[in-house]
Amino acid sequence: MNPTRLLGTGPAGLAAGLVLVAAGTASSAGPAAHALPVPVVQVCTGFQSETFTPGLNATPRQVAGAGTGELTSCLPFGDSLPASGRLTSTMSGVMTCDGGTRTRKTTITWDDGGSSTLEESGGVESPVGGGRAAVFKGRILSGRFAGATTVTTRTLSPLPKPQCATEAGLTEAAGPLTVEIAHLS
Repeated sequence: MNPTRLLGTGPAGLAAGLVLVAAGTASSAGPAAHALPVPVVQVCTGFQSETFTPGLNATPRQVAGAGTGELTSCLPFGDSLPASGRLTSTMSGVMTCDGGTRTRKTTITWDDGGSSTLEESGGVESPVGGGRAAVFKGRILSGRFAGATTVTTRTLSPLPKPQCATEAGLTEAAGPLTVEIAHLS
């Protein structure tokens, strides 16, 4: 069979042939071509404790907070990626026991001695399937993975806390934490 016949004749056949030649040329560049950086999503899980001043209650008010925690498992890890870390954070915003928004600044000290400083903002969300979570989105400002985007999620107790019904409010909370870092390899 004549290959030209398969492509057809006239302008349409010529255009199809040029597309095939161009595609073959583009794909033959191989590994020597400039590769784009590959995005890596690293997910670290652990636990965080937080304190609030004044305590959280049903009235929206300006609250300052501080937190400490551990990231006990980061995947993937290896080569230049850490396996775990410790974190400290400060936060502020108008909050209640049921929600509000806040900004937070977190420093993660990785298991190999490196560090990352994150700045995030967010609030309480109710994901599909029930439950509640404090979700913060932001960027790594400095240190390892500078410029990467982050999503930090702390699972909240689904049960109301009795302290939320008092003027003093809820001054301490703790729970599971997930930090997702999207960066380029």
